[in-house]
Amino acid sequence: MSASIALLASIAVVLVLLRVKVPSGPAVFGGSIALSLLVLPPTDTPELMLAALVDMQTLRLLGIVICALTLSRLMELKGMLVRLANALESIGPRIAIHVAPVAIGLMPLPGGALVSATAVKDLMRRLRLTPEQATFINYWYRHICEFATPVYPGVIMAGIFLSVPLSVVLLHLAPIWLLMIAFGSVVSIGILRAAPSPDESCSTRGESIPREIVRSAWPVLLVVTLVIAGLDAAPAFLATLLGLLFVQRVSRAEALDSLRCGLEPRILFLLFAVMLYKTVVEASGAAHALFADMQALGMPPVVILTGLPLLIGFSTGLSSAMVGISVPLLAPFFVQGSSIDGPAFLLAYGAGGLGYLLSPLHLCLVLSAAYFKARLASVYRYLVPPAAAILIVVALVYILFG
Repeated sequence: MSASIALLASIAVVLVLLRVKVPSGPAVFGGSIALSLLVLPPTDTPELMLAALVDMQTLRLLGIVICALTLSRLMELKGMLVRLANALESIGPRIAIHVAPVAIGLMPLPGGALVSATAVKDLMRRLRLTPEQATFINYWYRHICEFATPVYPGVIMAGIFLSVPLSVVLLHLAPIWLLMIAFGSVVSIGILRAAPSPDESCSTRGESIPREIVRSAWPVLLVVTLVIAGLDAAPAFLATLLGLLFVQRVSRAEALDSLRCGLEPRILFLLFAVMLYKTVVEASGAAHALFADMQALGMPPVVILTGLPLLIGFSTGLSSAMVGISVPLLAPFFVQGSSIDGPAFLLAYGAGGLGYLLSPLHLCLVLSAAYFKARLASVYRYLVPPAAAILIVVALVYILFG
């Protein structure tokens, strides 16, 4: 079987398994094994599994997520999350559940939606949102900044590959985050219209709101500050966790309880499965084969500019993989001498971005859903309509002005 057909088949395997309520980890693992067996010799599969397990990127992600989950559990046990939710309520609960994910999204923290989820979990509960609704709002607004700030790997890589300033990349991508706000607000307003107002008795007095936010959210603020200062996310989370253990005088029982939460096997297996899938995609050359097949079939540019980055983003769940694979392949479509064809670049990057936002391999999505205990398949009811609307708009921009 050709690598491109195998890639599509593996995506179908993941989606079918999710549809029949197989947990995300086993579903992604099944897709990665299917792709490996369809394209590579069977003896390569165990080697790829070992390579994915010991890869430094995998170990780094495991360390970050373990620390993040342990940190969030400790904050919950010490009542910090409840106090933070109370303080956010006082500035407007419906505003707070949107602003907190956007604020944390200013920095490219791996699994950052998990950090913002800890900040708004109790507030989501008081608004009586379903786990799927809470996951959508937290996840969608957490990723708006991914198209609007010059610190995300995808934006940086695009500027390097195209040899243009990051300001040029961000200028061309501005419609994406504006459309995310517009269409995401349509969905979230519909969700919140039916949500009851939280109990006002829990609110914090206005004059103490800033101080209470700092007191209850200082671990999150410290992580973000350390990353802004240039420290890698893994040691930033570890340092913050150790600081929380010391400041809060955590008991042995509380520490063990929090660590058990951080070592949740279901989430750790999911992380391994995602990294295994990425490893198999790279080893099989499936993305490059798909591009060659699309060209051989004589597909029009609008289909290639949409389909290839969308599939790569969806099949890897990583912005860096989407940009690293699709931008060099598609550069002839949107590089014109020393300038960029704005509509073509907007379509390609926008389609790829929406692809990894919708991917069941996207760590932020699966971790956020796992944290809120949401069914991933049901979350798509909220994710797909605004994403499809954005894709239609950028495709129309390319057709009309490209």
